[in-house]
Amino acid sequence: MTMKVRGLLGLVLASAAMLLTSCGHYTCGATFGNSSCTSSGGGIGGPGTNGSGTVFAFLLAESNTSPPGMTADKLDLSTDTFTELGSNFPAPLLPLSNGVIDGGTVVVSLTSKKYLYIPFNDSTVYGYAIDGKTGALTPVPNGHYFALGGTSITSDPAGRFLFVGDSASGAITVFTINANDGSLSTVLGSPFASPVATAQLTTDGQGKFLYATEGQSGLHVAAFAVNQSTGTLATVLGSPFAFNMAQVEGEKSGKFLLGISGIDSKIHVFGINSTSGAIAEVSAIVTVSAPSSLVVHPTGSFVYTFSSAGAAIEGYQINANSGALTAIAGSPFSAAKLGEGQFDQSGKFLFGVGVGNIGFPNFGPYPTNPTTGIVSATTFQLGGFPGAGFAVSDLDNAP
Repeated sequence: MTMKVRGLLGLVLASAAMLLTSCGHYTCGATFGNSSCTSSGGGIGGPGTNGSGTVFAFLLAESNTSPPGMTADKLDLSTDTFTELGSNFPAPLLPLSNGVIDGGTVVVSLTSKKYLYIPFNDSTVYGYAIDGKTGALTPVPNGHYFALGGTSITSDPAGRFLFVGDSASGAITVFTINANDGSLSTVLGSPFASPVATAQLTTDGQGKFLYATEGQSGLHVAAFAVNQSTGTLATVLGSPFAFNMAQVEGEKSGKFLLGISGIDSKIHVFGINSTSGAIAEVSAIVTVSAPSSLVVHPTGSFVYTFSSAGAAIEGYQINANSGALTAIAGSPFSAAKLGEGQFDQSGKFLFGVGVGNIGFPNFGPYPTNPTTGIVSATTFQLGGFPGAGFAVSDLDNAP
């Protein structure tokens, strides 16, 4: 799960709202050069150049929609367009009112099925099956489930288990995911106690261990071993570890955990003991700007940082043996000033919430080379932004 920049976006929205009016979840006006509230453009080489397939972005809006709910965008590579689905997307009913906010989003991609899960701070978790062709969401059996707190979420890479945290008590609820229909079953012993407030959750790249941070100004990282058969959690010896990380993310191999403090201008790299799950810092690199969030590329080869102050995103290659970081060619990428971002599961597009665009935020995909890690300027016309969390689905028929 990526860290939120909701507070910053709220401030930007307040400024933008004074000048622009709303149309769907896009902000219409001359600033975006598009009065129809449709985000599309010349793409990145012409229709069909990039193969076929679709990626759907699901945007939660806890304000500025009536009623509050969800909208969706579609990136279609066969026509090389990025558009708002509008009335073609029947938005699901969500508890987004009276102070109920989401705790993030997670997409679980299995071989032939994809599921979207969203926790809310009223202690509910909503689940949906994603239609990879149309973007339609169908509630999983029972629709929603109880999870104490509902303020953070992650899943293991294999899509077997779902973890939901409570930042108040630190408790972590674990579910098993039914691969056939996406339904959830509470793991025996849930919720499990945590010694830290679970403001953010992540697993290592192999799904063997679960890590929790306390968020901004946090002083510790808690670690748990995940029983690969049952999903039960056991505290790792030495946990919680005295590292003041606001956010940590695993990479594909399961060897390293990458983190930021939310305070200093560094990316910290921790080695993971493959037997115990204990972590120890092995390297760090000074970044150009102080990062407020980060994301690891699906290949596990790169990590990217984002700044809520509107600085360009930075990208670094991860040494597969040592975990040492080196800047990707062209980084910082001035074409993408994002406050947070998520990759589609192919790693070909970085979807980001923009900041620093003459005071107006936007949302959309930035082409990313999975081999070099270079993030390019997008020629898709962008606009709008999620009022809360967002999720990015898999790329069907990825070229």
